[in-house]
Amino acid sequence: MSAVANEPPDALWPVGTDGFFQPRRAAFWVLSILILNGLFYAARILVLGFQVVPVTALLGLLVWAGYAAVFLLAFRTLDLLEQHPPEAFQLAFAWGGGGALYFCAPANNAIQSLCAKLVSPEFASVWGPALAGPMTEELLKLAGVILLILVARTQFQTYLSVLIVGAMTGLGFQVIENLTYTINASLHFPLENEVTPVLLNLYTRGVLSGLWSHAAYTTIASFGVAWFLLHPERPTVVRIAFALWCFTIAWGLHFLWNSPLLDDIFDDGMGGLALFILVKGIPALVAAGLFWRVAARENGAYLHALAAYFVPERDLIRDDEWARLGRPLQRYQVRRAMGYAFGLRARRLKTRLQREQLRLIRKAATYGRGAQTLRHEVTVRRLRDKLERLMQSAR
Repeated sequence: MSAVANEPPDALWPVGTDGFFQPRRAAFWVLSILILNGLFYAARILVLGFQVVPVTALLGLLVWAGYAAVFLLAFRTLDLLEQHPPEAFQLAFAWGGGGALYFCAPANNAIQSLCAKLVSPEFASVWGPALAGPMTEELLKLAGVILLILVARTQFQTYLSVLIVGAMTGLGFQVIENLTYTINASLHFPLENEVTPVLLNLYTRGVLSGLWSHAAYTTIASFGVAWFLLHPERPTVVRIAFALWCFTIAWGLHFLWNSPLLDDIFDDGMGGLALFILVKGIPALVAAGLFWRVAARENGAYLHALAAYFVPERDLIRDDEWARLGRPLQRYQVRRAMGYAFGLRARRLKTRLQREQLRLIRKAATYGRGAQTLRHEVTVRRLRDKLERLMQSAR
């Protein structure tokens, strides 16, 4: 999206006024009930783990919670968590790790049983995961993204606002699935060792396959939903076709990952396993990165339009800061350079300044300028004054 300075961006207004607590909307109750049901299912598995393999359950919970925190830190570093209030990410993560995951196991088992009956048990054991997993898991994860959009429609004004929710949904599915796999692996581990299953699953499911797993697939599928949502001027059949195309890409990459293709090319050692996973996983990472790049550019143009119209004062957002609004990596580089030149306190002040500018833009776009944005304006000026005085004293 783009706009000429001093003209409002071509978007639906007001921005982001819908919260995610919408008890009058059916989608809210569908989402809430299915999340609670799924979280109860995940909690039962965790309780079983603490009863039978307590060391694995505790260590696995800590390891996978830390794993999720690394991704959240990366999102925050890139300023992506400014897209929505925290409850959006909590609901997305809970849907992936609860609502979607609960239905996947019986659905996958049913499809694999059908393959065994229609073809053969051997075919089901080899190709069943590739046929069942992508269809059920990608559909169910994407269903949560759509439900979140139905709950809070005006929260989703850019591609990136949809993609980040899709990525969080995939991350929730990935983390809770990995935790359940870790507990199950310990239950059936041939040795009386509750630590090794955690380390093995962290290496194979976290380190080797984490970057091109469920978060990447749901990001790709969510781009189709975003394009459908943000292009109402296009014919409905074209919008549906594009959404299905993105879903097909996600399905195909997931199918490739689960399929026995390339199984016989690499040896069974740890090096061969690592190379095998890289060859299968890199296409998903590249595809997700390309979609993310498109979304980031569109989000940058959108932020520029909002800032130009709602926050034209250059003492609040200077020219160089305005140019970097939609470029999270450049904003990070500025913070890092500030830290090298003037110390850690200067870097922290710059970080707070950048975030407060984003909050000012979003608040102004939602409610307009006035008393509701005054606190952010005062904070921006105060942080800038502190930063400049610190820089002058360091010279």
